Amino acid sequence: MDLMVKTSRHPDYLRMKGKVVDETKSTFRVSTISGVKMIPKAGNVFILNGKEVVGRRIVFRPENRIKKIR
Repeated sequence: MDLMVKTSRHPDYLRMKGKVVDETKSTFRVSTISGVKMIPKAGNVFILNGKEVVGRRIVFRPENRIKKIR
């Protein structure tokens, strides 16, 4: 899954992009040009596969995503 940080409270995360290699309840692990980075979901807005996603709306375990989004 391709990810880009659109907006962030933390300037180092802004415009960071790469492939999501792992996801936890509150973070994404992203493979970037400079290595694997851990980015918190809360406080960030992402572009995931071309769609804008507000991080605080997806702060739950990945396996529960289907139940929460309906």
